[in-house]
Amino acid sequence: MPFDETTDLVILQTVAAAVAESHAKAGKWIACRAGCSECCSVLFPITMQDAARLHRGWLAAPPAVREDIHQRARQLWQRIEPDFPGDAASGLFRANDEWQEWFLTRHKGHPCPVVDPATGACRLYEHRPVACRLYGHLIQIGEEPQTICHYCFRGATETDIEQSRVHVPLESVEQSTLDPGETLITYVLATAEWPPSNIPDASAP
Repeated sequence: MPFDETTDLVILQTVAAAVAESHAKAGKWIACRAGCSECCSVLFPITMQDAARLHRGWLAAPPAVREDIHQRARQLWQRIEPDFPGDAASGLFRANDEWQEWFLTRHKGHPCPVVDPATGACRLYEHRPVACRLYGHLIQIGEEPQTICHYCFRGATETDIEQSRVHVPLESVEQSTLDPGETLITYVLATAEWPPSNIPDASAP
């Protein structure tokens, strides 16, 4: 799947506007800051658009950083691959929701290979997936509210939290309809190239 620059720009602008609105409403309740990386120890699916953006950022990173991220990703992928609920050769999720949830829960706690182990900072911050950008705030995309970090909204009432909610139309952040599926940050950075040649062409009849 080719990287769609126009789509990506629209999605990131929409997400940035939603986060800015949420922060304006709930800034004092938002605890997210550089070096706080607890949310970076959770596996979650990312879109092909996210994967392509992340891989671009990885390629542009300094050689030493790029190699460290790659090695950490490879080591983690080797640990979790036997349980992967999908096609391990292409890194695409293919299993039912129950199996996928089991996998994500079972392997919770592994640090993201992108996180700097010394500082806790994201080393590909400008290229991070949409889910990373939204985490912590009460932003609802379509019918699906995003997860709120348990460090955020401490001391806030239910009314405070609800008043910070920002709604984002699903269509404004939808990916290409030709997207073949979802993958993992770990898989993307553990592979030698992106996208892998064995990812199916979703546009094929």
